[in-house]
Amino acid sequence: MLTLDEIESGLFVTHKNTGLRYSVVEAEEGEVLLSPEQEGLQDLTVPLDLFRSEFVATDRFRAPGGGRRGGRGRKRTPQAGNGPSPVPNGPKSKGKIKKMVRDRGFGFIRGDDGKEVFFHRSGLNAGDYDGLNEGDFVEYVVQEGPRGARAEHVRHTTPEAPAVA
Repeated sequence: MLTLDEIESGLFVTHKNTGLRYSVVEAEEGEVLLSPEQEGLQDLTVPLDLFRSEFVATDRFRAPGGGRRGGRGRKRTPQAGNGPSPVPNGPKSKGKIKKMVRDRGFGFIRGDDGKEVFFHRSGLNAGDYDGLNEGDFVEYVVQEGPRGARAEHVRHTTPEAPAVA
């Protein structure tokens, strides 16, 4: 059985009965948010006690330097709920996908303003994530999450054409 200290963002787990693999997105306040490796499945929120008895650790990702990512005791984000996520509001930004980490379900966008922002497949429609590639031009809404800025509603767009004088 997994201990509370072992359950952190980046931990790969496998469900004992189904064999399905997930990665831990966040663990907090008695629940664990999981992101499936298999396409076509949605993120899953599991009560902590059930998670500890039904899942086994299979692998772990550590940030450079071995720093701990994630943790408990933060406010719940809308993506971690069981219901539909509210539509992000705010100005749309444009940029280009700098990096995709497909096996982990996330990537980074370099905005037209030069800032890099993280995005996760849980903040997109399922088919939209699969259609994104490094170098694609996208538009998105920046939302502030517990770990900083995060791009939501990432969608393909066309590059801005230069103004003709």
